[in-house]
Amino acid sequence: MSIDTDLAGFLSFSAMFSRRKALGAVCSALAGGLCVSRLSLAAARFWDSKPAAQWTAAEIEQLLSSSPWAKQVTAQYRAAMGDRRPDAEPVQGRGETRVGECGLVPCGEVTPGTAMVTWESALPIREALHSTMPPEYNGHYVISIRGLAGEYTTDGLKTGSELSAKGRVPLQPGMVGRRNSTLLFAFSREMLPLSAADKDVQFTVHTGASLSATLLRATFSPKDMTYHGLMAL
Repeated sequence: MSIDTDLAGFLSFSAMFSRRKALGAVCSALAGGLCVSRLSLAAARFWDSKPAAQWTAAEIEQLLSSSPWAKQVTAQYRAAMGDRRPDAEPVQGRGETRVGECGLVPCGEVTPGTAMVTWESALPIREALHSTMPPEYNGHYVISIRGLAGEYTTDGLKTGSELSAKGRVPLQPGMVGRRNSTLLFAFSREMLPLSAADKDVQFTVHTGASLSATLLRATFSPKDMTYHGLMAL
């Protein structure tokens, strides 16, 4: 079974939302503010208390969908212009390269969608997926995007994406690749050494002719990304 197939099995957004609704119902039934959020319930950090071989399917799904290494984010896509005059310029499809800062669509007219951003080079993620990094990714942080709509060139994504930390110079990826429908971004560890002291580490993808439009952004906290007492990036 491929890594991408594994991801497809675990990242079921509808199932995730159903569980959140169920948790909300339980919260409503509790008095005195005793409700604990899903993330608080996950504070036990099963990945530290149990060997990877004993993780359940539900725990693996949690690790891959709502954990310090996995973020579901909102992606801002260009919205359709709607009806146009017959002699007007055609509107390009969602996610395509366009003319101007926000293309043929005003910057304010965007449609939100969801995508999953995962720090795949982290050891717990690799153990959950039973994966190894390709040799060319050695010495890199590898961050993936799954569920991004539209067509994008790897050259355009390489130019428009960056990894940054507060007070640090943003770093562009050295490589951008694909694994089936998953996009992989590789950033040099040497050029951006991160530690638990780094706050609000942000992975950002920009689009538009001048890269002025933000397609998506995911924020990570290295101090929370620990596995058996060691930072796992």
